[in-house]
Amino acid sequence: MNVFSSAAPELDLNALFDHASIGIMVTDEDGYIIKANPFLLKMFGYELTELAGNKIEVLVPATHRGNHAAKRNKYMAHPEKRMMGNGVEFEAVKKSGELFCVDVSLSPHFQNGNKYVTAFINDITLRKKAESDLLEVKAKDLIMEVNLLREMQLNELKSKFVSMASHEFRLPLSAILSSSYLISQYGQKGNFEQQEKHVNKIQHAVSLLTGILNNFLSIEKIEGGKIEPSFSEVAVTDYLTNIIEEINPLTSPGQALIYEHTGDPTLQTDIVLLRHIMTNLLSNAVKFSPKNENVYLFSECTGTKVEIRVVDHGIGIPAEAQANIFDRFFRAANSASIQGTGLGLSIIASYVKLLKGSITFESEEGKGTTFILTFANKPAR
Repeated sequence: MNVFSSAAPELDLNALFDHASIGIMVTDEDGYIIKANPFLLKMFGYELTELAGNKIEVLVPATHRGNHAAKRNKYMAHPEKRMMGNGVEFEAVKKSGELFCVDVSLSPHFQNGNKYVTAFINDITLRKKAESDLLEVKAKDLIMEVNLLREMQLNELKSKFVSMASHEFRLPLSAILSSSYLISQYGQKGNFEQQEKHVNKIQHAVSLLTGILNNFLSIEKIEGGKIEPSFSEVAVTDYLTNIIEEINPLTSPGQALIYEHTGDPTLQTDIVLLRHIMTNLLSNAVKFSPKNENVYLFSECTGTKVEIRVVDHGIGIPAEAQANIFDRFFRAANSASIQGTGLGLSIIASYVKLLKGSITFESEEGKGTTFILTFANKPAR
């Protein structure tokens, strides 16, 4: 049977227009509304008499009307079909002033030499809400995954710390135990020189333990985003000289820390973070240098830049280890016999980043290492 036979009833296109469950509107080439179906009128809350003769921008929020008119004129210069779903989504406004999202499909046509556009408009508020709810769920899932990953990383960090601590704590604790026993023995003999020697050993061991614990606490603060730099002006030579004086007791016999400054007398920095950075770099330079080999500190300040270099002639960093030198718990093979946790450089790299600076190094195994710090002298507040 031919479904398109003459026996089939004629379709009433006006009835399709009037009873369609989607908003339909016809405009001329200048954007004036000519016709709108009941569904669209209900969607926007207007009577036909209120819309007819107005430009389509009456349905667009006031803040977007100028931009919409420009896009409409551009479209009318080269009109083409735009399908629903692949068409234009934008924010519309009801007569009441309520804003909502719509999806628009456009179909241009010509009649009696005039250009018209039929717009099919669908309220997608519920769809947008569903998409937003889905994104919110995905965001929550992602946050849970990130938190789980951070917890796993923290657990791994704690596990490595326990393993490292069991090894690194043993030597200073043994030194404290033996020195405290010998102090009591020498005290009975009145040998105060030997007592002072072992008191110094205890102080050094306690300093090592404190450094290890401070490193671990620093990592937790960095991971938790609890460190916020506070910049202030500092007299460079006084500041760095004080740090050198703190490191001097760690030097070997015949070894010295030599400091030279050029340029402006002040810099802008967080004095706590930079102190931690410099203390770590200088103590490493001393620790990894042989006796009678000096360690050098150079600072240079201009109005816009600060460069600090720590230079030693110690064991250096093997070429194969240099890519991993800032990784947590990483220690080069040639440093295995020297006490350390492998945390220091990782932490100071994080501190340098917080100060919006950079840290680089030049090193050759057996010939020494130079660490280079670069900062903006007047960082953005």
